[in-house]
This record gives sequence, structure tokens and C-alpha cells, in this order.
Amino acid sequence: MLTRWPKPGAFEVMLSDELELENKGGWWENRNKNAALILIFVTMLAAKLLTMLLPAKYFYDNNRILGMTNNDMNVDAWGGSYIVAADFFRIINIFGFTSMSQWSWFLGLALTLIVFFMVLRLPEPDMVQTIFLLACVGLLNIYVFNIGKDAIQFLFFMAVYLILLVPIESSLLKIVLAAAVLYFESKVFRSYYMLIAAFVLAIYCILIVFRRNHKLPPAVKTTITVATMYLLVCAMMVMASVAMHSEYEQIMGIRDYSLTGREDDVDSVTIIKNWIGGDNSTNLPLFLLNYLINAVRMMIPFELALKGVQYLPFFFFQVAVTVYLVHLFGKLDEIQDNMQFLAISIFLGYVLASVLFEPDFGSWVRHEAATFPVLHLLVFSPNQRLSQWKRDISKLKKRVGRHSSVVAGVNN
Repeated sequence: MLTRWPKPGAFEVMLSDELELENKGGWWENRNKNAALILIFVTMLAAKLLTMLLPAKYFYDNNRILGMTNNDMNVDAWGGSYIVAADFFRIINIFGFTSMSQWSWFLGLALTLIVFFMVLRLPEPDMVQTIFLLACVGLLNIYVFNIGKDAIQFLFFMAVYLILLVPIESSLLKIVLAAAVLYFESKVFRSYYMLIAAFVLAIYCILIVFRRNHKLPPAVKTTITVATMYLLVCAMMVMASVAMHSEYEQIMGIRDYSLTGREDDVDSVTIIKNWIGGDNSTNLPLFLLNYLINAVRMMIPFELALKGVQYLPFFFFQVAVTVYLVHLFGKLDEIQDNMQFLAISIFLGYVLASVLFEPDFGSWVRHEAATFPVLHLLVFSPNQRLSQWKRDISKLKKRVGRHSSVVAGVNN
């Protein structure tokens, strides 16, 4: 029986069809990532248009820094980080920008392009991760990618991210270099970043110790790790009260100072006021108790959701960050990517320090969004996909089932 060969040219057509299907398959396998890359700039555009509609109260600091950058005599010049920010934007203002809109569009395009290249190196996200990514892009373009201190903070965390990318085998060296960047920021920009740098190094050591302990059950290990981090804050405050008294007094009184005159302000509905009253500036046990309560409130800000519909996006963003963080924190033993392990140490150090200082929920979410170069390493990874969550829940059910069986056997 003779084999019937394809007609001349048919093989080329078949090969072309095969390649087309292969290319289509490759695109389809990365459909969420490809869609995100396309929608990043669409989201940026929508966010910038929304920014133009928001009232000026959302950009109080931005307008002050803009006025200082333009040497506007009608704007009261503040000191500290405001001067640093104004000088920075004055130096990079090679295009002669004078308006908020010009800076917003310029920084939005430039920094969103950086986010685009960060997303390029990420693995394929699932649908939930993709939605969260676009939410981050929107939040960044509304509140961070503008003339202001948060844009500078984003750049410092970008420097930390670049250190994590450096092909150095030593994780210890990387975390020390990352802490050095944060320490440098404390010297030239925001002084409290010295505290973040110290927390980052301490938390890295804590997580290393508990990561290597395979005898404790995951739930017990997680509980002890969280308790240890809280005790770290307590120990830091006790040592500061003895060895660094001026810094100790500054930390103790900074929340009351930042809230002075804001409690009756109609535009300050999201302030984080201590639930347990008293003089927190002199009573360390009371201060540490309120610290613990405020940490929970900031990570799960239910009261923010009750402030109005306009605050729901902030609420859902923070809940998403907390859920992703808790899920990853519960499986430290299984983290294969050292970069992700370092990122969780850095982010937790940032959180522990932020609870001490953040005066309101709006500032907290805005500042947290500026950590995106580090934050995205915690969220956009295969071990945070919904399918992995389902496998983790299944393993947890089996573990609980085995434990129940053992208990039942002992009782019988």
C-alpha cells in the first residue's frame, strides 16, 4: 500500500498551523500576565483621570511640597522631610514642571513603566493575583506616583528590591545591604527608618530560627513567632527607655503629637486613636497594650469600612495584603525562594515600625502601597495562587483529621 504524501506546499501549511497553535498555547498559558501587562497602563490612565476629580484634602502634603518646590511664598514651608522632598523634585525638574497635574502624569508614566518591568519577571499569576496587581497599580497612581514623599519612599524600596535581585548567594549579606539602604534613608529623609532597619535585621534572625525548627506544629510555630516579634518590640522600647531616652520619649509621644488638633477635624475621620485611654506618652505598659491593639486594627481595618463607601477600596486592599501575608507566614518552612523569604522579613520590619507612627488609616495604606517593590514579592508567586491555597487547606484538613483520630484513640 502506497503512502499518500501531502501535496506540495501542504507540509509548509501544516508546519505554519502547528507553530501558530504553539504560539497561541504559550500566550494562553500566560494569559493573566499578558492581560495584566496590557491593563497596567490602562489602569494608570483611569487612576490619573480619577486623581483629577478628587478633592484637594487627599493631596495636602503634595500641594505643600509642590509650593515649596516652586518657591511659592504663599505656601508655608515645613522642615525635615518636606525640605528634602522639595529639594529632590527641584533637582530632577529638568522639564520645568510647575503644576500638580504635570508631576502626576510624568511620575505616573515613569514609575508605572518600572512596575511594568517588575511584572515582566514575575511568574504567571492567577486571576485573583491579577486583580490585586491592577488594584496596586491604581492605588500607586492615585496616591504615590505624584510629587510627594511617598514617591521618594517608593524609590528607596526600589533600591532594596534591586539588592534582592543581585546574584549573591549569601542571604545574610543581602538583608544587611537592604537594612543599610533603610538606614541611609533615615539619615537623609525619614529618621524613623533607622528603627525599620533594626527591625528588619531582628525579624530576619527570628524567622531563620523558627524556619529551621521542624519539631513544632505549624500553628504553634506561627503563634510563637508572632509572640516573639511582639516581645521584640517590647524589649526594644525597654532598652530605648534606658539607653536612648530622647528617642524613647519621641516614640512614646509621636502618636499624640501627630493627632493634636485633628480629632475634631471633619477631614480626619480615619485617624487611629488609641482605644484604651490614658497617658500613653509616659505609661509604657499602656503604650505596648495599645500598640498590640493598633497592630490588629491596622492589619484588619474593619472600622475603616464603616466610615463610608469611599473607604471600601482601602479596606479591601489592606485585607488582601493581610490575608496574603498570613498565608505566607504560615508556611515559612516551604518557602523555596530566598528572595521571598528576605522580602517577608523586610515587610514585617516595616509593619512593626509603622504601627508605632502611623496616625491614620489613609496614611497607613498609602505608605504601605509605596513598599510595592518589596510587597509584590510576597504576593505574586506560585505559592500564593488560589490553587495552592486549596492544596494547603486540603493538607490542613488531613492533619486535623489525623489529630482527631489520635485523640479519639487515646480516649477510647
